Amino acid sequence: MTPSPRPPAPPTAAHPADLGSELALGRASHQVGEFRQRVRTLLREQVAPLLPVAERDRRFPRSAVASLGAAGLYEERWSGGVHGDLGRSVVLAEELGRAGLGGIGIGIGLHLEAAVALLRRFGQSDHTGEVLRSALSGRTVCCVATSEQHVGSDLSAVGTKLTREGDRWRVRGVKWFVSPGAAADHALVLCRGAEGPALALVPREGITVVKRLATTGLRSLETARLAVDALVDDDALLAPPGSGLAAVGAGLAYERLALAAQTLGTLDLALNLTITHLRRRTQFGAPLIRHQALRLRVADLAARTRVARRGLYATVVEMTATGTVPAHEAAALKVTAARLGEQVVGECAHLFGGRGYDEDATPLERLWRDLKVNRLGGGSDEMMWEVVATAFRPDDALYRHWVRD
Repeated sequence: MTPSPRPPAPPTAAHPADLGSELALGRASHQVGEFRQRVRTLLREQVAPLLPVAERDRRFPRSAVASLGAAGLYEERWSGGVHGDLGRSVVLAEELGRAGLGGIGIGIGLHLEAAVALLRRFGQSDHTGEVLRSALSGRTVCCVATSEQHVGSDLSAVGTKLTREGDRWRVRGVKWFVSPGAAADHALVLCRGAEGPALALVPREGITVVKRLATTGLRSLETARLAVDALVDDDALLAPPGSGLAAVGAGLAYERLALAAQTLGTLDLALNLTITHLRRRTQFGAPLIRHQALRLRVADLAARTRVARRGLYATVVEMTATGTVPAHEAAALKVTAARLGEQVVGECAHLFGGRGYDEDATPLERLWRDLKVNRLGGGSDEMMWEVVATAFRPDDALYRHWVRD
């Protein structure tokens, strides 16, 4: 049984046009530029100041979610059709990356692109509708809990139990690697009923933080291991048993698009810092940019980043036009950006010399640590390639024309 999506929300006066049709191969219209500048200002003034303490204390700041929600950004992103405004999604995610927000940026993205996406599409009750409105306003922080100790990419093997107790549902199990799990008010929990995986909305009262994980990067994301033991009503069941995987898959597509965009925004930051450093730093009597080996290395990194961004923009333009978000396209963008990101930021740190490895001198060391997990979050490289491969189609006529058996 496939869960039924909610009807598309109507356009609002605050959302005059869909930015997804304005990105056209990276040529930003005035409207895109205006939205980007508004996001950039909000992040600089209200979110970036939270980062040092959040990184030091390994705590996700709920006020980061609240400030962007209060500014109306979440409502704008999810206004319009079933997919909302994909252009605003991309621009917001890029700016989160360009601001160097690390775990805070990822946490905002998971709240907005994974949890809100699922609530908006599959929530049918007054209860889920109220949680959705609270999440869009930034008053509530939501997360998605899928992974378990022995369940990583194979979500079909989920062991958290969903059982009937009278006229309610008992959700019980332990979830691993939940972000920002320790700060969330609600978790969308993938669990297993008698007929297969289901998706349940569980409030904070039914969740216990077993352990805050000491992750290498994204220290401000507050990734945690959660014990779930809750009784929920029928109206908290977003996807009934047998349809949970289909629901989660829909949310993952948006998460992967946002991860690709946020990664590319981070690469803009790293490359701009590195290019400026090469122009300012003098070695052997000349600026580093005058040394051909260094100049060409950065040119290669910048060219591949630009091509990846234009690929992202073009794909979003096409998705907006067709009204579809193919899973294999989102997976392809995510895995390509994640692998490129690790390489680009690693090279940029190297080109800064010793200061590239000093977290008090530059952000490069932290950016490298933060980007590393993108090859796992939202699906590992290998799983992304499997999703891409599902779209392969043979061309027997072409084969017969060119190949002689």
